[in-house]
Amino acid sequence: MVNGKDKKTKSKGNIGYKIFYITGISILFCIGFFGSSFFAYDFFDSPIFDILSIVLIVSLLCVRSIQTFLRQTALYGKIFTLAYFNLFALTFAVKPFVSARLWVILLFFSFIVAVILLIILAFKYIKAPNNYVITKFEPLIALLMLIGLLVVASMQSYIGAQGMWIPVVIVGVILSLCAIIIFIKYFKNLDYFKINSGELIAAYALLVSFCFVFSFTAISTVNYAFDDSATELSVEVLDKNIQSGARTITSFYFKIQIDETITQLEVPVDVYHSTEVGDYIEIQLYSGALGYSYYVYEN
Repeated sequence: MVNGKDKKTKSKGNIGYKIFYITGISILFCIGFFGSSFFAYDFFDSPIFDILSIVLIVSLLCVRSIQTFLRQTALYGKIFTLAYFNLFALTFAVKPFVSARLWVILLFFSFIVAVILLIILAFKYIKAPNNYVITKFEPLIALLMLIGLLVVASMQSYIGAQGMWIPVVIVGVILSLCAIIIFIKYFKNLDYFKINSGELIAAYALLVSFCFVFSFTAISTVNYAFDDSATELSVEVLDKNIQSGARTITSFYFKIQIDETITQLEVPVDVYHSTEVGDYIEIQLYSGALGYSYYVYEN
């Protein structure tokens, strides 16, 4: 039996965790949101905010690993918790010291390992629900990393990318079928889904969506991260524009001409801020590790 004092202590601890998470995430949101704003860029254009962001992300992941570690009863669950969260923490901790391409490789590797750990933990939970703790936060953390890789993929402007969708769709369909079959066989009859039928439908939709997003992200990441065939091109900035909305991230674009074709190139806010129409910028043209050519601006 848990006495009243223990309950009160646990409640205070949970409140402390929530305050820490809310504060940390709020600061990160402000830095990310205002740092990408054209009007607030000058204030946030400082290494201090970059370092603060890295420290906060690492701290949030480490604290979450400690919190989940203390809740796990099985030894494997404790090992999983430390490996899962601190793998991402280590990846973000080394970000300032490695190149962008190498960091994407590390993030992609961490994400793959994390997905494997999640699958193993899910099967462990089925066999012994009382010995393992798995919440919605664990898959959510991996999903955030997937979104990060997806943002990197969106920065690449593909040349003749129509053929790229063929393997993306094929891999997405195969992964979706495998995921649904495994889910029906092992997870469908869990008490949680029996009680919440709506959650069961949502689970199917999320699985299929995740498989297709993962397919695109994996193929585009491999095509980008393992390719060093850069050809440098000098192009003129024909025009500049900003795309933003209430539910979208602000993006900054240059209108350029490549091989007599007018196209848009997404660039970082600092480059947008310091470049005028008529200036020339250097971009890199890559053949792509999987054969899908793309061009991208790289500092």
